[in-house]
Amino acid sequence: MEYFKNLVVGLLTGISAYLNPISGEVHSLIAVFFLNFFFGLLSALLVSHESFNFRKAWRCIVEATVFFTLICCIYYVGDHKGNPEGALQCVSFITYSVFYFYGVNILRNIKNLLPEVSLGYKVFAFLYYVLSVEFIKNIPYLTNYLNANKKEEVLNKEDIK
Repeated sequence: MEYFKNLVVGLLTGISAYLNPISGEVHSLIAVFFLNFFFGLLSALLVSHESFNFRKAWRCIVEATVFFTLICCIYYVGDHKGNPEGALQCVSFITYSVFYFYGVNILRNIKNLLPEVSLGYKVFAFLYYVLSVEFIKNIPYLTNYLNANKKEEVLNKEDIK
């Protein structure tokens, strides 16, 4: 048993030393996923009056795992191709994309938690509006992507009827 424990500790230490260049992204993603989980849970419990849903919690954990695996794999492949700077740039792009989409969701959940007459609601409603509507106008491909997804959702809903 002691051998197995030392093996696991050695492997985890080696992996974390190798992934040290992306440790900032990993730590910030942990924070974003935690905030998303926390405010989503609060919103579901307090606003929607839902009970704790293990399926939703598991989905959140799986999504986080997919993103962590993705950025680790991208860094590994880029490093082994001899382009660690390009890999770091790609990891950074993915991280900022996650920040945007999950940040909008976090702001929406916080906005839903607050009473509409409160000043906090107005602040978070404004931030949510800026990020979800105005901010995307300045990102060239994001507007096209979101509009294409809206059209696809409409077509899928019509197919279901």
